[in-house]
Amino acid sequence: MINAKRIAKSSFLLGLIGLVLGCVIAPREGYYDGDHHRYYHENSWHECGDRDERCH
Repeated sequence: MINAKRIAKSSFLLGLIGLVLGCVIAPREGYYDGDHHRYYHENSWHECGDRDERCH
């Protein structure tokens, strides 16, 4: 029973750490976000224009 509680606590903590890291890590340079029609460049998001070659 003690092992089950320890496993549950450890799993919860690992899940929280994974969630936090997933929210903090910035996308890579040139990443295209198709859902919002934008791309990531020089540490910020930029909207795609009509003839923008970075937007696929």
